[in-house]
Amino acid sequence: MLYLFNLQSSVSTIILKKDIVRKTYLERRKKLSSSKFEEESSQLVQNTIELIKKYKPKCIHCFLPIHSKGEINTTPIIHYCWKNKINVVVPVSNFAEGTLKTAEFSPYTKTKKTKNNITEPIDPIWKKNDHIDIVFTPLLAFDPQGNRVGYGKGFYDRFFSSLHKDAKRIGISLFKPCTDIENINEYDVPLTHCVTPDKTYFF
Repeated sequence: MLYLFNLQSSVSTIILKKDIVRKTYLERRKKLSSSKFEEESSQLVQNTIELIKKYKPKCIHCFLPIHSKGEINTTPIIHYCWKNKINVVVPVSNFAEGTLKTAEFSPYTKTKKTKNNITEPIDPIWKKNDHIDIVFTPLLAFDPQGNRVGYGKGFYDRFFSSLHKDAKRIGISLFKPCTDIENINEYDVPLTHCVTPDKTYFF
């Protein structure tokens, strides 16, 4: 099935490969029992907090979960940061431009669900990206080289390119790395780390 488009352009082959990885890992998420999901999520949160303790950031950028897509609850991570006086910012999506902007997120921030089922601040207080020390990013799959597969819109690849060179790009994954993702291009920005329930990978 991977080779149905061999007689067409190489772009068709690339799209097919990414679609297969995306579809496979979305299905794996859906098949997790609620008890297994909670168990793995709890371990993921614990491992993520350990990484925060290791690097002692002043500011983290953290996604707010889309529960309908089976993303883990990042609230305990955010609460840990607030308790330890670490600034938290969150992404605000612009689907027309395919970009993310950065907004302050505090215990007093009021939020809403967008038409895309994403939780975002109602009245965003915008922040610059150059103060971000760590970005925690959602993903569907990653490989042993730190390449990630997300939902296919390219939001985070563009966002990663706007960060300072020392900012850490950390994926949060329910699963171990997949086999090598072959169709990486110049616009794909790899992770520096990926946290899983079993261990943290460094790239």
